[in-house]
Amino acid sequence: MAALTVGVCRETSPGDSRVALPPRSVPLVRTLGLNVVVEAGAGEDLGLSDRAYHTAGARIGTRNEVLLESDIVAALRPPNEVTGRRPRRDQVLVTLLTHVRAPLSMPFLIRGWADDGLTVIALDLFGAPEATPSPLDAGASLEQLAGYEAALLAASLLDRPLWPGWNPALPRTAAQALIVGGGPAARQAGHSLGACGAEVLTTVSPPPDLRDRDVVVTSIRPWLYDLPPVVVTAPSLATMRPGSVIVDMAAGRDGGNVEGVEPETIARTATGVTVAGAGRLAERLPRVASEAFAGHVIALLRRVARGGSIDVDPTDPVLSAALVTQGGLVPREDVWGPIMEQMTVAGLP
Repeated sequence: MAALTVGVCRETSPGDSRVALPPRSVPLVRTLGLNVVVEAGAGEDLGLSDRAYHTAGARIGTRNEVLLESDIVAALRPPNEVTGRRPRRDQVLVTLLTHVRAPLSMPFLIRGWADDGLTVIALDLFGAPEATPSPLDAGASLEQLAGYEAALLAASLLDRPLWPGWNPALPRTAAQALIVGGGPAARQAGHSLGACGAEVLTTVSPPPDLRDRDVVVTSIRPWLYDLPPVVVTAPSLATMRPGSVIVDMAAGRDGGNVEGVEPETIARTATGVTVAGAGRLAERLPRVASEAFAGHVIALLRRVARGGSIDVDPTDPVLSAALVTQGGLVPREDVWGPIMEQMTVAGLP
């Protein structure tokens, strides 16, 4: 029986230098009895050469070859299809979904995967981890990295230290931080700000008056088909003092948690508040993010790729939480329900 092949495509999102499997992860995949084929140049933005992949035991191929030969394709974002080539009906795609951030096109994308017979497993559909997080929850790991980066970004933009001063020239009280959200990113941002000396308050809905807050970090991401909820309005933002900072971790092309925020920008309001649209913070630590994602991919491979065959059991309570499409179906009701609504509105069968 021929060994299964895991394929790694180069990420195509502008500015994203991460890779689904770094070279050091290739031997771990190989020990599972799996071959690895990597698109040429997949890791070059991280300084990871094709030679490093070859030395680790991977084969280098074109994008077309990777998508053609792979039984399982791993990618942080769903790879663009090669012109003229349809996915194989028995192919498995392992990716992130909530980070695609395209609510208008998402139902059609998922419907297309189902129609093509792809099995799609999204490693970020688990929600906030409980006391024992899923070993497959790549979304939580990347959100924690983003929360750490959000705290550092806020501290670098704030006009005062986070901690109380040790001499009369510095503030005598700790900076006041507000974290809006309850997921892994929010928790990590609060922990990191607190470790730096700030006094941290966490809420899911901020008060309209933010005049006593030096730092506000928002992290309420939308579900697959939704727009980010606005939790800080322009009037609320105007109550913050000059020199304070707000970091919007949900900011993207469809808006964010802060009214009027622009993605991947740092701007100062007319009242002197610095607003950072920072929806892609995990990408600021691309090497660590790549290693973290790869660890979850390998955990998945141990679960589904055994004995030269792929076994994605929809009754597995862990896998079912991440299963987007399988056998032409969309198993999760909260995923397929909105798809049917969108198709009805569009007049499609």
